[in-house]
Amino acid sequence: MSDKKLDGSQYEIPQSRGMPPPVRAFFLVGLVVILFMGAISALESGHFHIWPVDSAPSIPLGH
Repeated sequence: MSDKKLDGSQYEIPQSRGMPPPVRAFFLVGLVVILFMGAISALESGHFHIWPVDSAPSIPLGH
């Protein structure tokens, strides 16, 4: 049964061809970059952080 017979009109219903391959490729590359940057941030978050800092001034908080 064709599309013409289903809806009773003389016009054909256009069919989607889906997502173009370049769009799919850009989506996958973007997703990989987001995950990679997140992994770098998580792995490097502890480096170069020293607590407490020795050079911080000691300020008395209570009198």
